[in-house]
Parts: sequence; C-alpha cells; structure tokens
Amino acid sequence: MEKMFTNMRDMAKSFAEAMNLLRPETEKLHQRVAYLAYSIADEMGYNDADKRELINASILYDVGIALMPEKIPDKVDAQDDLFGDEDIVQDNGFDNGSNRYYFKDLAAPGLGILGDVQRYKSVCEVMRIASPEEETDEEMFGYDKYKDFAEIIDIADRVAAMLDPKDAALNQVEDICDSISELGSEGISSAVIEAFLRFAEKEYVWMEVLHQPEIFLKYIPAAHDISLDETIELARFMSRIIDFRSNYTVMHSSGVAATAVRLAEIIGMSEDECKMMMIAGYLHDVGKLKVPKYILDKNDKLTDAEFNIVKEYAYYTHLLLKDIDGFDQISRWASLHHEKLNGYGYPFRLKADDIPMGARIIAIADIFSAVAEIRAYRAGMSKEEVIRTLREYVDSGAMSGYLVDLLINNYDDIYSIRQKEVSREGARYIASSVDVD
Repeated sequence: MEKMFTNMRDMAKSFAEAMNLLRPETEKLHQRVAYLAYSIADEMGYNDADKRELINASILYDVGIALMPEKIPDKVDAQDDLFGDEDIVQDNGFDNGSNRYYFKDLAAPGLGILGDVQRYKSVCEVMRIASPEEETDEEMFGYDKYKDFAEIIDIADRVAAMLDPKDAALNQVEDICDSISELGSEGISSAVIEAFLRFAEKEYVWMEVLHQPEIFLKYIPAAHDISLDETIELARFMSRIIDFRSNYTVMHSSGVAATAVRLAEIIGMSEDECKMMMIAGYLHDVGKLKVPKYILDKNDKLTDAEFNIVKEYAYYTHLLLKDIDGFDQISRWASLHHEKLNGYGYPFRLKADDIPMGARIIAIADIFSAVAEIRAYRAGMSKEEVIRTLREYVDSGAMSGYLVDLLINNYDDIYSIRQKEVSREGARYIASSVDVD
C-alpha cells in the first residue's frame, strides 16, 4: 500500500489562500465561495462525499483566470502608491468591481489547466458543464449533480463578490437575496435559488461567511489521504496557475523542478527527497501569484517600487506552504531560494550555515532555468553564457561552487531533462490558451 504524505484539508487551505492572491479585490473570496457552496448543497440534501467534491470545485473553479487578460496601470514609478492609486488596476480582468469574470467565463481555460489531474476529475465535470464552449452529454453519469454544482458555485461566487466587509452583514442580505432571486431569468434552476434563499434566512450564516469563512475546512477530513506522487501531481497543476499568467514564464517552474531533481539525484538524495524536491521546484514561485502580471511581462528594468513587490513573493511562498503537514522541508527549500550564501539575499537575509542544501539546489535550478529561457527583456542565453552567469554567482559568494560545478559537469544531461519537461508544459499551455475579445 502506498504511503500517504499529507492531507487534503491543508492542501485545500493553501490552495484557497493562493487563489485569493489572484483576486485581491475580494478578501477571502475562495473561502467564502467554498463555505456558501457547501451550505447550499447541504440545504439541497447532498451527502458528505458530494459536498466535499463541491468544496474542491469551489476553491479551484476560477483557475482559468491565470490565462485571462489583466488590467495594467498607465504609469508606475517609485512614488506611486501601488495599492492605493485609483488609476491603477492590478486585478484579473476586474474594473473597479463593475466588470468581472464569472464562472462561465473561466471554466474553459480552467479545464485546460486542470484537465489531466486525476484527483480533480469531478471538478472538471463541473467546469465542463459551466463552460458555454464545451458540449456535455446530459445522459452522462452524475450530470444532474454537476449541473447543480456549477449553478451553486455561480451563485456562491456572485454572493461572495457582493459582500462588503466594511458593512454589517445583515444590512446586505436583502439586496443580495433580491439579486439572486432574479437569476432564474439567466437559466439558474429554481431548486438551487430556493436552497440559497432558505439558507440565507439564518442570520448567523452571514456573520460566518463574512468573518469566519475558513470554517468550511472542518468539513474536510484531516486524515493523511494524499501520497507523495499525488502531491507531485497537485503541485504540477498549481505551477501552471503560477506560470501560465505570462508568456515568458510558461515553462519556468517545470524547468526548475526537473533541474533540481536531477541535481538532487546526482548528490545522492533519497527517492522520497527527490520527490519532495520536485514539489518544491513546482511551488517555489507560488507567492508570485501576488505579483501583478504587468510586472511579470515588463520588458524594461523594474522601478524600485516594482522590484519591492517582486521581492515580497518569496515570503508569500513561505506563508502558503509552511502550515501544510509534511511540508517542513519543502517549504524551506521553496521559500529560501532567493537567499544567498553571502547573506545578501532576501527576504530573510540568511547566510550559508542557515540555508539548507535543498534551498541551494532550488536557487541554482531557478537561475539556470531563468537565464536559459526567453524573457520579455532578452533572448535565452547560450550554453557558454549560462555557464559564465552561474560562475559569476559563485564568484560573488551568492551560490555554492560545488553545486554549480556539478551542474556544469552534467550540463547536457540536465539541459536535456529540463527541455523534455518544459516542452510538455509548453504544449499544455498552448492547448489551454483561449482567445479573449
């Protein structure tokens, strides 16, 4: 029997927090959608297993937002208030709250990202039914349930977006219920609308959804039910959300993961440690979900203010991974990859003795992959340029000369392994991409 590594409750919590970074205009959006969706399904009499399926779908329903256009500011400089200027819109396709993507807009691109993840087959069925671009067979097993789930998530998403944390929850209920009551004209079934309205009559739920939406987690068992191999699969799909936001980072995390694993194998790490290295490689940039897309795509030198935003992301990687059971090493390896042996890295300013071998490997794999890739501001470097760049990092005291020598001595082997992995993810990106008017 395969050994279990972590649990779905911790992964769901981390995924919800990560997805929230893509929609900062709505605080705790994904927790609220999950809480609301579970409660509506409970009102409709769905069993516990079905409701847990719905929770997964509620957390991941909008993964397709990674492929959608973002608004960009006209001007950003060191003096700009990057989070307060009303002329700067940093969210994903939202325009001051008036224009927003709905579930049906995000379902098709979401399928492209999530479609090969076995654990989320039921989530994909919900997306397939929600997408106007997908043909669905009404005779398929579970069609009625997944149709309900798609409509429940649609309602939960709308309600979560309408809630204003600055106002008392009960002051908002009447207007929200009036809006949801009108959705019958948009094809939402009366059974789902009526279940929501029954649920909405209970005053306490509005305080919970506004102030304690994380309580949805209590409905997910904490038992270890995810193996290391399944965790790799989940981390790989999460890396697509991270990387697919920009044409220039499409294959980055997959390249880092492949490079890091090969280096780990060369220095003699165990099979399980190599699998954890792969997870760390896939998730090392997860905090980058907080970085606006216009910065990721910028083809000029970043301003000081923009670079400060970028420098924060390693800390967000730490926040998102640190509380997942079994992730102690993975979290450190992933979140410390911008630390330098000479103490001039960020965000913790650690020095050599405090930086674990796994983090040193991820750091080298990150630089190796980044300089070999085409970026907005330059072409990919040649083998000679990559080697020269890595040696410069060693000479400055930033990186381990031992590990860099290992990479250089095995350059062609590592490059080939990396290329195979990034080609696969590049094909997935092309298949996932959608045309947006």
